[in-house]
Amino acid sequence: MKVLLIEDHPLFRAGMRQALAEAPEFQLVGEWSRARDAFPMIDNQEADIVVMDVSLPGMDGVVATPEILRRSPRCRVLIFTVFDQISDVLDALAAGASGYALKTDDAASFLTALRALARGERYIAPRVAERMEAHRHRREPPADLLSVLSNREREVFRLAAECLLTREIARELCISRKTVDTHLYRIHRKLGVRTSAELVRLADRLRMAAGEPLPELPALAKLAVGAADDPPQHPSSAAG
Repeated sequence: MKVLLIEDHPLFRAGMRQALAEAPEFQLVGEWSRARDAFPMIDNQEADIVVMDVSLPGMDGVVATPEILRRSPRCRVLIFTVFDQISDVLDALAAGASGYALKTDDAASFLTALRALARGERYIAPRVAERMEAHRHRREPPADLLSVLSNREREVFRLAAECLLTREIARELCISRKTVDTHLYRIHRKLGVRTSAELVRLADRLRMAAGEPLPELPALAKLAVGAADDPPQHPSSAAG
């Protein structure tokens, strides 16, 4: 299996290079510090697995993942990072990554991740997978449920829970409507809600669990207007 590394820290690149040298089933075909610089090799179908950090100069790993898969659909992406929050993993998987490994784990774990992807399987670092499984089995919304959301997603969640429409959220946060749609899609996916009404009800349950009074929401009527209560579109199909 041909492996391409996208990592801007020489020390980590050296560690991955050494680990790959001890695994004859893998061939290192290239190393890059920026995702865009690796695109020509990916266009030429020169990699079976791309190992990539999240935090990169220019285009970050989560943004680069769907672009890599668009250029080489048979390629598999392994995110290799220090970030271990559930929200980071969900973002990577939603972008199309096949695996999520941690730099804080040992070299054997790195090779285990690569071998899983080589077999066509998904890999998630055990420490993160355990937390995700515990989170999935919770029956009631815990106080820290929103910990799976990024800071920007929490802002969008707060405004959506107040029944603001997409254009109103965009205006409030000074971002585009398409960006709001992308955040809403990820929020619905992470929190397991399908519609705007379900999102509002979840927000109310969280407020009650925290002992907070429920706000007056005369704007609830907005949920019946147009497509406000439709499930959000996948970002790739969202209107601009």
